[in-house]
Amino acid sequence: MMGLLSTIRGKKEAVIGNGIGSSQVGPLNAKTKKLVIQEWPRVLAQCPELFTEIWHKSATRSTSIKLAFGIAENESPMQNAAFLGLSSTIQAFFYKLIITYELNDDQVRDACEQLGARHVDFISRGFNSHFWDIFLVCMAEKIDDTLSSYMTDEDKKNEMILAWQRVVNSIVHQMRNGYSDRRKQQLGGSKTGANNGF
Repeated sequence: MMGLLSTIRGKKEAVIGNGIGSSQVGPLNAKTKKLVIQEWPRVLAQCPELFTEIWHKSATRSTSIKLAFGIAENESPMQNAAFLGLSSTIQAFFYKLIITYELNDDQVRDACEQLGARHVDFISRGFNSHFWDIFLVCMAEKIDDTLSSYMTDEDKKNEMILAWQRVVNSIVHQMRNGYSDRRKQQLGGSKTGANNGF
C-alpha cells in the first residue's frame, strides 16, 4: 500500500512540477484551449475506451474508491455495472466542457463547481476529495500514453501533453472549489444550528 501511495505521490509531484496539480491554477490561455479542442477527436479515435481505462485504473489504485462504490476488495471494478457506467458519464462531462463549451472559462467553472458541490452528497458513501488526486494522476498517465502512441514530433507531443494536463488540472481544481465551498457552507450551517439549539 505504501508503495502505491509513493507512486501516486511521485507522479502527482511530477505533475505538479509541470505546473499541474498545484493550487496556483490560473485561466487557460487560448492556445491551450485550441490544442485540446482540436486534439479531442484524435485522442478518442486512438483510444475509444480512454475514460473507461482511466476510471478502472483509478479504482485499482484505491481500495477506498472501490469501497465507496460497493465493490468488494477482491472484485474487479470492470465487473460492476454501476461503477463501469460512470465512465461514460465522465466522458460526457469532459465532452461538454471541451467540445460543447469550447473550454469557455465561465461555463467550465460553473459546471465544474456544480459537479464538485454534488460530490458532497457522496461523503456518506465513502467519497473523499483525495480520490481526485488519484483520478488526476491516472488521467495524466493515460493521456500521456495515448498521445505518445501516435504523435512522433517530440516538441509537439510535449506541448500537447502539457496542454491536456493544464486543462484536466483546471477542471479538477474547479471541482474541488465547488466541493470545498459546499462543505464550508454545510459545516458553517451546522455550527450555526448548534449555536441556536438545533
